Amino acid sequence: HTPDSTTSCPQHHLLLHLHTITSCDCTTMMQSSRLSTRRLATFARSWNMVVTPRNHTSHPSSLLAHCTIKSSVRQHHRLLTRKWPKSSSKSSIRRTKTTVAKNHQNETAAINNTPLFQKTRRFLGKTWILPIPRWMSPRISSTTISEVFGHSSFILVAMSYAVEDFMHLRLIAIAGSSAMLVFTYFHPHGRILWLPFKWNALFILINSYRVIRVFTDRFFAGQLDDLMLYMHDHHFYVMDIIDFAELINSGTRETFKAGDVLVKQGEDNRCVRLVLKGDLNVKRDEITTYTMHQGNFISESGLHAGLLLRGNVNSCCSVIADSDDVQVISWDRTELMYLMESNKNILRALKAVMSWDIVSKLKSQRSMLASGKVKDPEEWTNKRRQQTLHRYKGILKNVLAHPAYMNRRKDELIKYRDIHHIEQAEHEQALKEMGWTLAEFDAGKKEGQIDEDLAEPIPHDWRAYFYQLYERLVQ
Repeated sequence: HTPDSTTSCPQHHLLLHLHTITSCDCTTMMQSSRLSTRRLATFARSWNMVVTPRNHTSHPSSLLAHCTIKSSVRQHHRLLTRKWPKSSSKSSIRRTKTTVAKNHQNETAAINNTPLFQKTRRFLGKTWILPIPRWMSPRISSTTISEVFGHSSFILVAMSYAVEDFMHLRLIAIAGSSAMLVFTYFHPHGRILWLPFKWNALFILINSYRVIRVFTDRFFAGQLDDLMLYMHDHHFYVMDIIDFAELINSGTRETFKAGDVLVKQGEDNRCVRLVLKGDLNVKRDEITTYTMHQGNFISESGLHAGLLLRGNVNSCCSVIADSDDVQVISWDRTELMYLMESNKNILRALKAVMSWDIVSKLKSQRSMLASGKVKDPEEWTNKRRQQTLHRYKGILKNVLAHPAYMNRRKDELIKYRDIHHIEQAEHEQALKEMGWTLAEFDAGKKEGQIDEDLAEPIPHDWRAYFYQLYERLVQ
């Protein structure tokens, strides 16, 4: 460029030396960017440069030029995207992150500049001198209300570990997380700690949802009719009212008249029933072995021993209604077992209720003997023993038809045999009648074994569905 050409340029044009821009000579620039003479000319045209070599015969690496650069941001962006796309994309990402960060800072600053926020921050950040005697500590101790919220948060969390009631635990956890929100938002150093703030807000939402759900469930559980509330107070008092309502709502009410047969001897029965009202007779070969009243279970099939059987169980006796207004609640055996497996509180409470049920049935048998209703005690005793053995065979048949939980139910099966005095010879005889040997039973598998779980319907509860899927994977 001629020296006098600088005066003819407009004021918004700038005369720069290429060496000044790059802080190096053109040799270094061209070696680093690997520009040819043609690309250097393109570079100059893009920036409105006029390049004049010092020596036209010299190598392009010795170029040293003056350039006139037009201050155009759009041409600058076009140049960068065409010549160095990688660095341009990184720069764009960097600029985007910077823009987002600046917007977030602007929003935070807008909130922090509100009069209410400033007033709250001044109040919570005010320094208070602690009146500690000098003989205890010569140092002057001070604190702020914001720090008090922070300390109280950890104290409440420590207290929540000491309580037994889960409702109290969640309420204390909500209070502790709320105190931590105040400390992280109005931090003494003046900067909002967003990471712990967001996590504590999430914990508050989760615990609040659980607390609201418990109170809601407890409210609707109190809306049960008088008969159900009476059953809970007198027979299911060991079970929480919420779990009792869930158990009752999962069943179906049935009504029978005198003479109606609920369960027939020798037939497969898929239901577990609870007597709500009325009296029933239990007969083995037309001989009444005992009676059932309010609070007794029908066809529980070893549930008191922890045998959570699914599907059909062969009935060892006939259950016949003895009064006109017999009301029972019925559950599908498979759905009931899935409910107890998914809700351990119901399982534990129901096993305790079943223990009371066994005692009640034994007392009913003693009452029949004492009242003279049993005409032939020896035959009555034999029928009771046949009924016990038949019930065990029905339970064993069900266990053998479900390989998924066969091996896991062996301990409960042994416990049931101990409770009802099932001898080893009787156990082997029952296996023989079903085509099993003792070795096959101990191994837990048999060639051609039937799997009734494949024919079971898909449970409606999502927890039961995942439990069934887990059993299939374990198997």
